[in-house]
Amino acid sequence: MNRVELLDQYIVALLTAFKRPRKTPFLYAVMTGRRTGQAVTDVHLAKINSLFGLSPFLTEEILTARLKKLRHAGILDIETETKEWSVQKSVATPFFELEDWNGFWLQERPLLFFQNLLLAIQVVSNKHHKKKHYMPVVRDKKAQFWIKKWLVNFSKAADLNERLFLELEAWLSKPYISKPEFYTDQFTGGEIVGETLEQIADAHSLLTEDVYFESLYGLHRLFLEKDHYPLLRLLMPRREALLTLSGKKTYGYLKKGYDFDEIVQMRNLRTSTIEDHFVEIKATFPSQVVPRMPEEMIVDEIQARDFLSLKEIKTAFPELDYYQIRLAVVAGGKA
Repeated sequence: MNRVELLDQYIVALLTAFKRPRKTPFLYAVMTGRRTGQAVTDVHLAKINSLFGLSPFLTEEILTARLKKLRHAGILDIETETKEWSVQKSVATPFFELEDWNGFWLQERPLLFFQNLLLAIQVVSNKHHKKKHYMPVVRDKKAQFWIKKWLVNFSKAADLNERLFLELEAWLSKPYISKPEFYTDQFTGGEIVGETLEQIADAHSLLTEDVYFESLYGLHRLFLEKDHYPLLRLLMPRREALLTLSGKKTYGYLKKGYDFDEIVQMRNLRTSTIEDHFVEIKATFPSQVVPRMPEEMIVDEIQARDFLSLKEIKTAFPELDYYQIRLAVVAGGKA
């Protein structure tokens, strides 16, 4: 393997950062962004929450095939009894060492934004070209509803087409955008029909996954700079979209002022499940106050040290229960 493809780089970067062997289902949960208690806690423990959930559309079959390929290349190995993967040969993973990956706090939001953007560009462009009858490039009803609401903000703006073009031009001319055509070739409007990622990858003799990750990084950077793009910002889903459906319900009760015991009773769920929700909420909204949060001084000390497991933290801080330890581990993020 002369060149490590980006999906393979991602796998190796994660296994290297965890510093101990991991099983395929756990890797799959982290890569696809399943916000399970273990996945949320362990990525924060390893301080790689920025790389969480970067490949939400990955299938187990593709992951299994990639793991086998990396093993065949001598980069990874698997323990026969435990079925845990580990890195055997160090390889460079520069793409996932770039600053400003923001996986845990973005996850699918950039992809949902881009769907909104594709539809917004089509609608605005067709209006500019006075084209009234066409099939929407994005069939998703939520995206279509979003664009209808978005357009209400600019119902009297005669220069919407120009303003949107200028914002896109400003973003796509940034130094971190190596291939603007990875985005622009997907745009549909007027007589132009956008291409798929697969078509773009074929045109550049690249793997679809490489085009996807290159594009995703540019979207992550855009979210960090969203205040400079008032039109594009309004197409971005809010952070609440990251929470699991059940976690979102618990978050709603918390925002209304209910305490821990009241929420357990009202939701009729196990205490441990509600604890999972609060860990998820604290990780997603770092400034949110949650029940039984450890003292700030203890949180800072846990954050500053390189623990490999919750058990190690429990030994060092026996006065904390595991729920409080998990809260301390996920605290301190900068969304």
